[in-house]
Amino acid sequence: MKNHLKHLQFLAKALVLALFFYGFSRLVFLCFTFSQFPTVFHDGLLGIMLQGIRFDLSAIAYLNLFFIILSIIPTRKRASKTYHNVLKVLFLFFNGFALLLNTADIVNVQFTGKRMTADILSFIFQGEDAGNVAGDFMKDNWFLFVVGFVLVFALNSSYTFIQENQVFLGRSKKYNWKSYLVSVFCLLLTVLAMRGGTQLRPIKNIHASYYGQGKYVPLILNTPFSILSTLSEKGIKEKKYFPVKDVKNYFNAEKIFQSDSSERKNVVVIILESFGKEYIGGYNNFEGYTPFLDSLMLSSSVCTNAYANGKKSIEGIPAVLSGIPALTEKPFILSQYGTQKGNSIAAVLGGFGYNSSFYHGGHPGTMGFDAYAESADFDAYVDLSKYPNYQEDYDGKWGVFDEPFLQFFKADLDLKQEPFFSTVFNLSSHHPYTIPQKYLNKFPKGEIPMHESIGYSDYALKQFFEAAQKSSWFLNTVFVITADHTFKATHKSYQNSKGLYAIPLIIYEPKLTTYHEITKVCQQTDLLPTLVDYLKLDTSIVCFGNSIFDTTGFAVNYLNNIYQFFENDYLLQFNGAESIALYNVKKDPILNINLLGLKPQITLNLENKLKAIIQEYNHRMIHNKLKLDD
Repeated sequence: MKNHLKHLQFLAKALVLALFFYGFSRLVFLCFTFSQFPTVFHDGLLGIMLQGIRFDLSAIAYLNLFFIILSIIPTRKRASKTYHNVLKVLFLFFNGFALLLNTADIVNVQFTGKRMTADILSFIFQGEDAGNVAGDFMKDNWFLFVVGFVLVFALNSSYTFIQENQVFLGRSKKYNWKSYLVSVFCLLLTVLAMRGGTQLRPIKNIHASYYGQGKYVPLILNTPFSILSTLSEKGIKEKKYFPVKDVKNYFNAEKIFQSDSSERKNVVVIILESFGKEYIGGYNNFEGYTPFLDSLMLSSSVCTNAYANGKKSIEGIPAVLSGIPALTEKPFILSQYGTQKGNSIAAVLGGFGYNSSFYHGGHPGTMGFDAYAESADFDAYVDLSKYPNYQEDYDGKWGVFDEPFLQFFKADLDLKQEPFFSTVFNLSSHHPYTIPQKYLNKFPKGEIPMHESIGYSDYALKQFFEAAQKSSWFLNTVFVITADHTFKATHKSYQNSKGLYAIPLIIYEPKLTTYHEITKVCQQTDLLPTLVDYLKLDTSIVCFGNSIFDTTGFAVNYLNNIYQFFENDYLLQFNGAESIALYNVKKDPILNINLLGLKPQITLNLENKLKAIIQEYNHRMIHNKLKLDD
């Protein structure tokens, strides 16, 4: 028994060592992502670290299961050198990999605002993009890999130290029943750690949202836990916040548009990669990087409070083109619901005789956009493979540079029969932010590498419009300019849950030359009903938004298991069970003052609307009702 306890003592030391390094990697994580948690010291870093222990213990229990089992089995072979070498390999492999994941995820969190989940596996095997950019991410963030390997080296050295200083007794002739009883007890403790406690169900990512009003979910979680806890997710579940007959009292996804005569104008939707509202001078009282877009806004309808419905391109495209917000962990395109027929802009306009096309200068299969385009009833999807001699204008990673691809796009539009609907998604403002050699040093460098590529993309947009003005279809076309999502913020006013989603939404019609400011809350999913309204189409659709020309507006998004609902001057944060924060975004743009409890009626009104949207969204997604029956 004494010998057995010595081995268990060593096991305890090893697991405490792992826990220490998981916690230390959280501090490293914070050092590189501090701009996303500017109030962390005010809110209590110690509390966050303590909250993280629960998730660290769960990940450690899962990853070290074989190590633990081999350590607690009462066998005389445990005293052999070979046995302990096997234990060391198991310990360092799984925990070292965990530390590398935590470190590598810093880049992902800076980009998406959340830890990796199991959908990262789907992305890796979806198209060629993961392989194409992996080298650049490693090159640009080499210091993170150095940090990761230093942590692994330190873990190895520390483990070796406690192993060499552990005095193991000689082999026992046999182990008594007490040894087996203690082993069973240790195994029960391991299961308890896996579950994260004695509660009815094992902890999930959502449990991290209960601390700090959900602001610190990426900091509280660790990446191995975040991935492991989402591996078993099979799909969304029905929500029963209200009786079915009462849902429409708060939100109705079925929209009816009536008109005697439609306007057969062409529609061109331009989706700008990572163009956060912060980068556009026309939206801010500080200088931006988009002089052309700034000038275009002066004669456009401009939404000054527009928000994205997701944080990744694979989420933004369905939101913009099909009116489907990203309200689940797995992106719609990669989910089991991705093949459903919904009310995409292509499908709706196609019913009125419009030819539809989707242009993206990326590789075939990029993020599943080709499959999405077919499912969304586009007549054509055009990628890099359709571009003539693409090697000449290839950026080396993602696809064709913006300027030549937009000229190619314009030339194709010249050949289309009117009316047409076409969308183009640019890519030069995506990492690694490459611009053509001839334009090096032409655009402001800015504070981050992306700013220069924003300037190039804006210039490419200018060249496109100058060329398009000479085409016969130009004056009969409505242009919509928006973004798929935002990226890293450098101004404090954008470094929060509001700024994380703030994007441009601009409607430009060449025949109209006046500026029209739309101050109500707008979102990407508003585009579908907006175009139906703008073109005066007589139809009925399912959508999760409103026309931007309506008097009412809202925006909804979902991140780290927290729903956000914007309406009028307020932002409500809701974790699926209860509201956790309420902010007045007009008076408190930095989101410092949580009004939850101080504004009960406003909280209730917003929460009821959000619950109705979630219930309707889940029901329609599960039962394939994203469009009205014919």
